[in-house]
Amino acid sequence: MDYTGFLDRFYNNRPLSQWDREHQLKQKQRLDVKLRSELSVVKMNSTYLLLVDRWYEIRGFLAAVALLVVVVFLYFFARVFWMLVTGQLADMTGFWFSVAVLIAAFVVIVLGGLWVACKELFRWTHYPIALDRQRKMVHVFRLDGTVLTVPWNKVFFTLGRGHTMSSRGGGASTFDVRGLVLDTDRLTVRETFAFSVVGLTEAEAVAHWEFLRRYMEEGPEAVMQQVKFCMPLDGQREPAGFSFQRVFFYGGTAPALLWLFSLPFDLLHAVGRVLVMKTSRIPQWPAEVAATLTVEDGDPYVRDASMNPPDLQ
Repeated sequence: MDYTGFLDRFYNNRPLSQWDREHQLKQKQRLDVKLRSELSVVKMNSTYLLLVDRWYEIRGFLAAVALLVVVVFLYFFARVFWMLVTGQLADMTGFWFSVAVLIAAFVVIVLGGLWVACKELFRWTHYPIALDRQRKMVHVFRLDGTVLTVPWNKVFFTLGRGHTMSSRGGGASTFDVRGLVLDTDRLTVRETFAFSVVGLTEAEAVAHWEFLRRYMEEGPEAVMQQVKFCMPLDGQREPAGFSFQRVFFYGGTAPALLWLFSLPFDLLHAVGRVLVMKTSRIPQWPAEVAATLTVEDGDPYVRDASMNPPDLQ
């Protein structure tokens, strides 16, 4: 699970790095690669492309694990408390001091688990990014609920490097497309956002970039064949059934032994995802942004969740 930019926020107020410069993705440079949308589209039309965030695919896992830790420790705390009040624990030297330390540890762990769980619970179902090709603008729904609006041609796009939880502290293990908002000197990074597709190779991230770039520079007709499904998030919470399908989507092609091994974790993730979706708010664009994200009648390039099979709507 890669929570780069979510738990540890992107590093801003810094100079452009050598990596940023060497891996810049240019808006006017067409790349001869196979396009990759990777279940990232909520809605597409001639006016704008609406996308999910970098962490949408793994939404719910963090909350599920944190709540599991809380439940386990509450259970053990209840057992110890019951043994204490029923006299099953022997009163010995340092006994009450040990009890106090144990209670303090339980409180810290439970409160810490709840704090981590609430990083996803009671927040927003997703953090959308809207690419307005008519006005050449990018709108990013931030983690705090505010919105960043910046001209498409003013953003310095580059490849980003991330880490899964298991590889943290080691070398880069994932790659994504980052948008860097620069200061007027065009040398200092003031804000960073990332698009949804996270790949294990640079090529996977570049393929997603080219999907985004062609939509903005060449129009929806250049990418419409890549959009086979849309995420059912436009003005609604993700349906519970879809949450389970989203979690189990990649496991369907895994070897049987690996699938069985990951089944308990996937079930835990799916339950956490449903809980997060049920407790979170639907993101709303400010009125001035929403007024620009409109669809013309008869637009032949409209793609949304209504095109999905009934069980994916």
